[in-house]
Amino acid sequence: MTVRHQTMEEEQKRLDETLHVIDEEISLLREDLKEATDDYVKQVVNQKKAKELHYLERYGREKPYFGRIDFRKHESDDLDQVYIGKQGIVRSDTFDSIVVDWRAPIAGLYYSGESQDAFFRTKNGIVRGEVQLKRNFAIEKGKITGIYDGALKETIHREMGMPDEFLEEGYIDEFLAASLNQTNDSRLKDIVATIQSEQNDIIRAEKDRVIIVQGVAGSGKTTIALHRLSYLIYNYQDTVASKKFMVFAPNKLFLHYISEVLPELGVDDVQQSTFLEWAAKLAKPLLPKGWRVIDPNKLLTLFFEEAPEEERNNAWKRLHFKGSVACKQTLHAYLGHLINERITYQDLRFMYNKTKHVFSIKGEEIRHIFTESLANLPYRSRVETLRRQLKQELNKQVYTHLREQKIDLDKQGLARFEKMIEQRLDQYLAEWPSPDIFAAYREVMTDAEFLRRLAPEEIDNDTIAIITGSTADIFARERVEAEDIAPLLYLKQLLEGFGSTEQFDHAVVDEAQDLSALEIAIVTLLTKRKSVTIVGDIAQGIHAYRGLSSWDELRKGIFGGETTEFYKLEQSYRSTVEIMNMANRVLQKIQLPEDVKAKPVLRHGKEPEMIRYEERAAMWSDLVERINTLQSEGFQTIALVTKNGDGGKKAYKALHNKVEGISLVSTKDTSFPGGVTIMPAYLTKGLQFDVVILLDGDEDHYAVADADAKLLYVAMTRPVHRLYITAVNRSFSKLLDE
Repeated sequence: MTVRHQTMEEEQKRLDETLHVIDEEISLLREDLKEATDDYVKQVVNQKKAKELHYLERYGREKPYFGRIDFRKHESDDLDQVYIGKQGIVRSDTFDSIVVDWRAPIAGLYYSGESQDAFFRTKNGIVRGEVQLKRNFAIEKGKITGIYDGALKETIHREMGMPDEFLEEGYIDEFLAASLNQTNDSRLKDIVATIQSEQNDIIRAEKDRVIIVQGVAGSGKTTIALHRLSYLIYNYQDTVASKKFMVFAPNKLFLHYISEVLPELGVDDVQQSTFLEWAAKLAKPLLPKGWRVIDPNKLLTLFFEEAPEEERNNAWKRLHFKGSVACKQTLHAYLGHLINERITYQDLRFMYNKTKHVFSIKGEEIRHIFTESLANLPYRSRVETLRRQLKQELNKQVYTHLREQKIDLDKQGLARFEKMIEQRLDQYLAEWPSPDIFAAYREVMTDAEFLRRLAPEEIDNDTIAIITGSTADIFARERVEAEDIAPLLYLKQLLEGFGSTEQFDHAVVDEAQDLSALEIAIVTLLTKRKSVTIVGDIAQGIHAYRGLSSWDELRKGIFGGETTEFYKLEQSYRSTVEIMNMANRVLQKIQLPEDVKAKPVLRHGKEPEMIRYEERAAMWSDLVERINTLQSEGFQTIALVTKNGDGGKKAYKALHNKVEGISLVSTKDTSFPGGVTIMPAYLTKGLQFDVVILLDGDEDHYAVADADAKLLYVAMTRPVHRLYITAVNRSFSKLLDE
């Protein structure tokens, strides 16, 4: 229900009062920051004040809040009227809270809907009560343009019993509808005003555990992960540092696309990187001098452009193995081989010449300590710990013998015994292997007979031969692949450990389906208390040669019995019902391990258009006219999506002189230009546009196969408002058949 008469004057008055307080706070902060200071404490305080001033001037003055809840406490019967914004605003003279931060505990009530039995947690316990009003505000330049009470889905739930036929398509409240119908520019936006209850559960989940989110296209999983990061920094600021939070994204283009979300949420010093860029720095000291990592973009040519099928298949087997749970098992088997077959575990003995007494520790006892008692430590830490324990045991035997024989040694005599024990331990452990990490990895990955002994049985002999033969060829050129980095680092963990190197307080892994199981394992190993948020969509796994085919690879193969929380986001908020229904039909043509079909919100638009041309010149001419029409209708971002980079170059050559401001985006680009862009489908993942024009949606480009279906699905789920699919003198792909 949109309220425009009964409370508009009252709410506008409250907004005016809030803006007056903000103006006063801005003046005070400016005055406080005028004077420079050498005092460190004052510098820290001023830095905080400068951030507050920046927020109030840039965001707070424009739109200080977006929502309100009225909460009546059961215990005291007090009614709290709470206005909620992106950041909290407090009067510096009275310390009264004018606006509550969306991340604060009480603000969680805003996202959980109206309820007679609501509660929120504080440091002092649980506060129970009733949410009597939930109100949304549309505010522009200090003026309220719309007031929305409650939510349509809650009204349906109360009054109509949630009819199944309505909910099959999803539901949408007026305030959310107004937000979704806006056009898009070149950046991802925050969604603090429209977070839905299922999204809120993920954002506010406990910190110290692995969170895995399977989110359909348009479910807001990227934005949710970033909001969760902001929420954790706010609520755990006494124990975590935002500069120790990391966001892993698929490429630099995507990092640029999300670059404005965190500053808008009050977080501006979080680390952001691709996995390879970060991990390659860790792995560099392990590589022989002069060795380099092959540019991973070359694989895009192999898998998305024209390439010999045998070469593609061989590369798929090699790359997929190197990131798999099977590779993890192989590396553990190497450690087992090292411990059980390359160490003889002889008795440790030495004799005291004066009494001819032999001090000894049985080899089997040493084996038990090393393989059982110290099993949780990396290899080298085991050796160091074992040495200390053996020394302690020998010292104990020596002192016991001296007491029994009533031999009283002076300090020099005891020092000689100490030196004797140290020399004997040096001699004993010198016979144990001390493997170089890269040399060990090279042996595993290039020796077919050795790899066959270590790898799980499901890895067939042909695959073993392909892995070892092609990897040996690559290593002979003093190169490693991007997919070698994660297993190399995992072997470092098994042999040396990481200690406190590059530890994160929390890590977000976005588009996780395109990372390997081992890559995600490395991120988790280097994050304190396994505080990791992993988001992705198996249906969009277009890099299957290195990525995940099922979340079970993580849940069972990597995390095993550890505590993980798994969430599914099935509601799609990006595209219209008509677009999502068509995209869902593409997924029905292939087998997927999990239910990943999207449920679109009840927001209708034009049916997607499939346009067939007799010749390419006619298509270019029509597209120029169509783009001009779309721009005149107010659509800001229009993407012409090709299957690969070569198709994009041809499109740009045909259109760059006819469409003003059109740009070609490739893997080399690090920023997203917005406007009219031409780009390959594999670079669109995670992005969204007002309109997508999918070029060459024909059977020659998109076959009925998993890889093509997922790539087509990715491209089709990028538009918010309109989708067009073209074909030139060819039949449309059978993936698009009704």
